[in-house]
Amino acid sequence: MAFRTNMKRATVASLFLGILLAGSVAFAWWTASGTGSGYTKAQTATAVTTVDVSGTTTAQLHPGGTSDVILQISNGNTYAVTVTNINGNGAITSGNATCDNVALPYTGNGVSFTNQAGSWVVPASGTLDVTLTNAAAMSNTATTSNDSCQGKVFTIPVSLVAHS
Repeated sequence: MAFRTNMKRATVASLFLGILLAGSVAFAWWTASGTGSGYTKAQTATAVTTVDVSGTTTAQLHPGGTSDVILQISNGNTYAVTVTNINGNGAITSGNATCDNVALPYTGNGVSFTNQAGSWVVPASGTLDVTLTNAAAMSNTATTSNDSCQGKVFTIPVSLVAHS
């Protein structure tokens, strides 16, 4: 009887050790570690631009007065950008030679733009409509107050300073 009891104990012990050994091998496989490299690539930023919204302007500008400037900023990037400055960037024109080439001593149509600082967030792959209150002005001199500028839409070239 002692032989049978010892045999059972040996069988149970062998079975237990076999399960323990198999479990430790499986555990070793599951907790294996290592090293390597992952990769990513930075996008190349696309410049923000303006879209022609001249058809939506309202007549406000007159000699000696100021008016709002409207623009629509377009962002072709896949992330939002913040425009912090909108600066004048060239001659302001009306498309009418008589208005734009006023006689000396003053040359030009007398329209000026005041640079703007702020924070305009343009959504990813989207646009933002911006109204710059009283950002344009027209001088009130005899040479710039000519009738050829009446009813004209003035194009104001701007540069945009933006960041992600």
